[in-house]
Amino acid sequence: KKKFGIKRLINNGSYSAAYPLHDCQYWKKSNDSKCENERYTLYKEWARFPRFYKEQPLDLIRKYYGEKIGIYFAWLGFYTEMLFLAAVVGFICFLYGLFTMNENMSSKEICN
Repeated sequence: KKKFGIKRLINNGSYSAAYPLHDCQYWKKSNDSKCENERYTLYKEWARFPRFYKEQPLDLIRKYYGEKIGIYFAWLGFYTEMLFLAAVVGFICFLYGLFTMNENMSSKEICN
């Protein structure tokens, strides 16, 4: 006897019925008019490393996951972009310090 699962919940009366949330496959493009292509678009175009330079499909994320999750990913995208810009500036400063290290008199006096 199963101790968990939707069948158990239906049998003991917790639920009267259960229906799947999605009938279509999200990893294949479908020609069926009943199947939404938006899930396929999210699967192919969002949160994949080769697509890091593209904008997030925020409208699809909001439509599929809801307002709060859509706002979260909009904020996360903005925050990541700003951190990337700060990291580029920091990396340039690091390279400048690395290349001018031997020409700086005060660092030569301290290290010697």
